[in-house]
Amino acid sequence: MDHIKKIQMLDWVISKLQIPWIGTYILIMLGSLSTIFPLTLFYGVQIMVGSAAVLIALRLHGAIYGLVTFTVIHLLNNIIAGFEPRNLTVMMAHFIELLWMLGWQIRWKNGSLIKANAVFWVVMLLPVIYCGHYVLGLGIEDLKYEYMYIAVIGMVNALIAGIVVDFWITMGEQRLKRTGTIPLTRIAFKYVVAFVVFVSLVLLSADSQRQLSQMNDAILREMKYASSAVVQDLDEEYVTSENMEQNMARYHHLLGVNVILLDRNDTVIASGLDTLQPGGYLDMDRFNILKSKDNLMLKSSANIHYSDVLNHWRQAIFIYEAKMKNITPYRVFIVTDSSKYYPRIESIYLTTLQSLFIIIVASMIVAAPLSRKVVSPLLRLTRMTGSLPRILFRNGKLEWPTSHVTEVQILIGNLRKMADVLLEQFEQIRHDKLTLEDRVVERTKELKNSEEVKRAIIESSIDAIIAVDSNGQIVEFNPEAERMFGLRREEVIQQKEAPSLFQGASCIEIKKLLERFDYVEGKRYTIVDEISGIRRDGSVFPIEYKIVEIQLGKNETLYNLFIKDITERTRAEEDRVRHALALEKLNLELFNEKIAIQEQRDISEQFIESVREGLVMSDRSGTITIVNRRIEEMFGLGDFLGRSIEDLAQAIDTMVLTDNFNLLEQTKAFLDGETAFIETEFIFNNAEKSVFSLYMKQMDVPGKNHGFLLVFRDRTGEERLDRMKNELISVVSHELRTPVATIMGYVELMMMYDLPAAQQQEFMQTIASEGKRLSSLLDDVLDIQRLDNEGMTYHMTYVPLVELVEGVAEQWNMKSAQRIYVHTFNGDFFAYADQNRMVQVLHNLVGNAVKYSPGADRIDVTLWEEEEWLCLDVRDYGIGIAEQEKDMLFNKFYRVDNSDHRQIGGTGIGLYISRKIVEDHKGTLTFISAPGKGSTFKVRLPKQDVLV
Repeated sequence: MDHIKKIQMLDWVISKLQIPWIGTYILIMLGSLSTIFPLTLFYGVQIMVGSAAVLIALRLHGAIYGLVTFTVIHLLNNIIAGFEPRNLTVMMAHFIELLWMLGWQIRWKNGSLIKANAVFWVVMLLPVIYCGHYVLGLGIEDLKYEYMYIAVIGMVNALIAGIVVDFWITMGEQRLKRTGTIPLTRIAFKYVVAFVVFVSLVLLSADSQRQLSQMNDAILREMKYASSAVVQDLDEEYVTSENMEQNMARYHHLLGVNVILLDRNDTVIASGLDTLQPGGYLDMDRFNILKSKDNLMLKSSANIHYSDVLNHWRQAIFIYEAKMKNITPYRVFIVTDSSKYYPRIESIYLTTLQSLFIIIVASMIVAAPLSRKVVSPLLRLTRMTGSLPRILFRNGKLEWPTSHVTEVQILIGNLRKMADVLLEQFEQIRHDKLTLEDRVVERTKELKNSEEVKRAIIESSIDAIIAVDSNGQIVEFNPEAERMFGLRREEVIQQKEAPSLFQGASCIEIKKLLERFDYVEGKRYTIVDEISGIRRDGSVFPIEYKIVEIQLGKNETLYNLFIKDITERTRAEEDRVRHALALEKLNLELFNEKIAIQEQRDISEQFIESVREGLVMSDRSGTITIVNRRIEEMFGLGDFLGRSIEDLAQAIDTMVLTDNFNLLEQTKAFLDGETAFIETEFIFNNAEKSVFSLYMKQMDVPGKNHGFLLVFRDRTGEERLDRMKNELISVVSHELRTPVATIMGYVELMMMYDLPAAQQQEFMQTIASEGKRLSSLLDDVLDIQRLDNEGMTYHMTYVPLVELVEGVAEQWNMKSAQRIYVHTFNGDFFAYADQNRMVQVLHNLVGNAVKYSPGADRIDVTLWEEEEWLCLDVRDYGIGIAEQEKDMLFNKFYRVDNSDHRQIGGTGIGLYISRKIVEDHKGTLTFISAPGKGSTFKVRLPKQDVLV
């Protein structure tokens, strides 16, 4: 499909380009672009195909369109590129060329464009030399260059135009059925010339570029040599301000170059040029600057007109800036003209264009007889094949040509074999004609007998058979069809159309069904569903309808309809479908009930497995029917599903620590019906000494064989929490009672006695200290509530840890027996934190270190930095922490269980608060400890790379 669309699009484009004004417009655009932006072969030599566009318009659309194309292209070129007087000469030459090509086309309508153009330039050789040299006064070399350049470009344009015209004729013949043809000799001639010309154009252009590049390298090499000599004189201080003029003349005489010296301000100090005096400035736009790895001669020639290129080289001046090896106050420039190199450059241009001109003319001279030689056998073969039918019918003898070209000789041999085969077939056809006449007579008799047999088969068929022609008219209607439809054969043959006997699928739909299948031996068929027959009385009855399409001839088709009345079969099918639907509905209901039961079972299993209590259910015989995974997690006794409830009770009894608890006896009492409900507790002998509550109840489910249910609940955590709560109440009451009792005692003394002022001041300080202690305890309790409810508020800023640690250490040094030592290593120790909360953490850690190292004389606080953390360690040398208590150390209200904890005191919430504060700061609080050797608490806070 995409390929067809592409062909249609190409046909549309070609048809539009056939319109003269559209084709001319396209040619004007292409010709103008190539004239304004020509292709540069090498410096000063450009290819412009504007003339090719003019010649194409002249050949395809006529003289008027050719002249319009010529005028518009040159007008656009002068407007955009700018008008120059020398363009008039070029326009005149191309106009004369156009008139010549127009006259040639009038004389030889389908003549070769390249031949006509080549003849024009050969004829114009002497007139151009005479007018240019004697009338205009141009030099012979300049005249030769301009003539050769215009002639070569003109012939190349004519060659391009000829190829495009031939291609257009070929495309037009294929797509638009044009009648124009192209002689084979012209095709051979043109493509031989094109190959030689374009290959020569590429090779000679490349060689010219190479020669100009070598010339550029030679100029650069000589100027580098001269610059090295000048630089050496400057480095050896041979050139001074007194002898600069003499040295400029010496360099011009010995090296053949002019030297220019500039100071740091680019002012001329000395110059070998008469046009540039000391004190002036050097205008770099006047020169071609030569640098290494830069081929200036091969740059774009867009600003150089072809008629000026030799004059351009005559006036060219090159300048090269020397590279200074040592630091000097001068910039050195070497200047030379092209007088020494111009003869070689002129020779390159003239030789290239002369070679191209000679190659083009010579290739046409050689290609003409060569193409005629190759094509001549084909021409003779064409004339002979035109008379081949006449010679065959007259039994004439053929004179076959010969050729030295292998492919042509093979073609002649194949045609000769074909002619022999045609002659044999002609004789065979003549003989077969006589035989065929005899067979037609015999076949006529056979067809008559076959028709009688076919009639007997149709009339005796138990199926209705109706034959219909391609127009829908009924041409056969057997007796069974008469009985089925209630119509006589005479009433329908050529009287009714087949669609009037049926209801359902239309003729168009039936044809679409048939088109899905391929013909097999000229036949194809299909079976049509959803169709009914119509009787004479208008009643409708279901039928089985098979249609066979038979191809009788090229444009003739016959349709045979084979019809069965399926009224009884349809009724039976309807009953079967009705029963099947009822059965399907029943199956669906059963399936839905099954799904509902399964969903209910899944919900029950999920519920049993998701509860935190252990569940065991047994039937009346004592067999466990339900047991969840929680039982195995609680007791670790394995899977008891399907086993006896007594086995489970006995296994649990062996691990129970509670006296007077016997689950086996209680289970037997349930099985015997003596007990219907029990609720008790026991302690299980595991690592945690877990406390379990047991709930047992008789299960009475109608129609089920379930006995009773056991529910085990792990109360270990609740017991621990109750114990901690009781201990907290005891500790807090003790901690509150002590400062309150102290405050009340001192207040009563002050009220009862008139104490001295000094003693009153001492009492007041004690009362204030105990009040602070009481306030601190209440703050800790409130902090726990805030932390648990995530309501703690932090005022974050950059905190100097060293100052905080030293401040806390100084406070504790004033009131503790131990000495607090602070050690810091390299780092700035600024943490992004809440300063008050950090002080609270430090007081808790240092306070614990003081309390739990009663016999030590020092506590060490160390600060240092790691790659991502600020590190702070608080180390004491006290009683340490037992291994079994380490996991619970940061729990709320937990205190280390040792013989002196009542003397040490505390609420067990300081470490819990400290850890929560550090973790809220994205840090960690850990510890290491050894009993009897002391503990080290480690605080790690994240470093901040950028201060906010």
